[in-house]
Amino acid sequence: MNKITGRFWRALSLTSWVMASLSFVSMAGAAEEALPSLSYDQTGERLLKVQANQLFESTDGGAAWTMIPLPDEVAEGRLVTVSEPATAEQALYIAGPSIGVQRSTDHGETWQELNDGLPNQDVTALDVHRHQPETLYVVIADDGLYQSEDAGTTWKKMDSGPAQPVRRLIHSDMEGSMQTGWLYAVSDDAVRLSMDCFCGWRPTGELDAGRVYDLAYKLDDPEHVYVATEQGLWRSDNGGQEWQQVKGDGPTFVTLTLAPQGTLYALDREGELMRSEDQGQTWTPPDA
Repeated sequence: MNKITGRFWRALSLTSWVMASLSFVSMAGAAEEALPSLSYDQTGERLLKVQANQLFESTDGGAAWTMIPLPDEVAEGRLVTVSEPATAEQALYIAGPSIGVQRSTDHGETWQELNDGLPNQDVTALDVHRHQPETLYVVIADDGLYQSEDAGTTWKKMDSGPAQPVRRLIHSDMEGSMQTGWLYAVSDDAVRLSMDCFCGWRPTGELDAGRVYDLAYKLDDPEHVYVATEQGLWRSDNGGQEWQQVKGDGPTFVTLTLAPQGTLYALDREGELMRSEDQGQTWTPPDA
């Protein structure tokens, strides 16, 4: 284990370890709530929003949204996330319970199921590797974390995952991993972190902020991380070892994403978009 990794794990407090062993049964139902999600497609320079079982895109910073056609299976399930490779134009992955994983390479005109090798279609989280466009990660409810290295053609189980239900999964190329990067798993009670060699899940630094919703990090500075919680926005400058609350004027946000130039975008529970140019201290609507 290298020095950076050693310092990271030593920084975790005993309190965090005790927190990880608790069973937050009362929070389990909250993970089923259909909250909107948001991501930024670097290759297409667009925002992607999941809301009310529909997928939207915006190429003007959220001032206007266009609906992307979805497969029929979405109507029978619950769409929870969209993810796009950083280096593969046109490719879109969507996932959710009863939907599994599906991919489109023609802007939603056609979709391909990618569920062969998965135990079921109860996918609660999905993300694409930061630099490897064919490497995907998904979380299956009550089962664990699966990885594909061929764009979803085949899957293999890598880990049982955190004990708590995972709402969001985010791959990061932050330094210090013994493999190619890290995975953040966002649950209602905490943010947990594992090297993408699946060397065990551990809580990030103490985050006494109530329910946790989402996480985003700066692409050119991955140790700079934001977390949206029911008690507002929190920021870490060391990959989540320590958190500080951002004293801003924004509402309670439930999802976040960062554009490469540093603009922070967020959605509230109703799916209304706000943006910040000063690290979350002040927020304005997209058409302001």
